[in-house]
Amino acid sequence: LFENEPVIITHQDAGEFNYTYEDNQNFKLILTLEVYQKTCGLSITYNDCIVFAGDFINVTRIKKADKHSMVIFVENEEKVRVKFSKQVGIELL
Repeated sequence: LFENEPVIITHQDAGEFNYTYEDNQNFKLILTLEVYQKTCGLSITYNDCIVFAGDFINVTRIKKADKHSMVIFVENEEKVRVKFSKQVGIELL
């Protein structure tokens, strides 16, 4: 969904990664993962202005839900759907 490899924040063994996605309407999605701490940061900007920012703790899974979305699970429950179609969007579940 992100179309690019992640950027390693410190070093690969630390398990800290940034993923970015930009659509053609100037929306940018940034997903920051800290694998060993089980945390996830998610933000959306529009023309470099923050539209949404959230931090999630006890992330147990992130999976591709369908062709244009992914779901973030917190404590094994679906909590966030990230949409990649038409424009980037976040749905809190």
